[in-house]
Amino acid sequence: MAWNFSFVLIAACALLASAVSGAPSKTVAKPRSQELRDAIEEYRVLFDELHKEKDQFLQFGRTGLWATVRHMNEDVLQDLGETRNIVEYGFDDVRLEISLLIVEGNHNEQCLLDLVYEIVAEKVRLGDEISECAAGTTDTKDSLPASFYEFLDLLQRLSSSIAETTLYTFVSQNSVANPERHLEFLREAYEETSRAWNEEALPLMQFELDAMEYNRPLIVADNAQCLQAINDQQQAFEDSIRNRISSCL
Repeated sequence: MAWNFSFVLIAACALLASAVSGAPSKTVAKPRSQELRDAIEEYRVLFDELHKEKDQFLQFGRTGLWATVRHMNEDVLQDLGETRNIVEYGFDDVRLEISLLIVEGNHNEQCLLDLVYEIVAEKVRLGDEISECAAGTTDTKDSLPASFYEFLDLLQRLSSSIAETTLYTFVSQNSVANPERHLEFLREAYEETSRAWNEEALPLMQFELDAMEYNRPLIVADNAQCLQAINDQQQAFEDSIRNRISSCL
């Protein structure tokens, strides 16, 4: 009986060993699981690189926008400064003439002083017109890039989210239960994200930059035209004062 028990025990151990050796081992399944994890990690790197690339692209857009606005501001300020100097100092010669005549005493002093008061009032009026030109130009040049800045901010948020795509999709795609589907989703998301940036965002940003550069000389020219009218008024008023000096005899 003891021999029969030993035989049964040995046979049972042999069957158990055979069953264990025939079952799928963890080492056999692991390469497939590791392969999926490696593939998902590759997409994490790809999304991160795409994020960095688009951040550089956005920086290029900001730099181009800043350069356009800066050049436009410089041109506008230069024209404003020149007209301001014309209004501020353009009447100096005729005022000097009037002062010399007052000192000579051969003219009606009050008449000459009235001409001076008119000059002062005209300088104030022309100064107000300069402010109106500046305000109109400022509104135009500031409103032009406003939508562009909003567009850049939106793209910046999208760019920042790209780097987190893989992390977020671990939850939304239930990677533990279905890593194959997660991997397929990442592949599709990467292709669509890359396509959207290259075929939609990039051309739109370039269009905005081109539009800014196209409108820059037009805005400067409109401002210059507004200021030129002031320059003409100053010269005409100066000529009028000089012609009326003789009436103060």
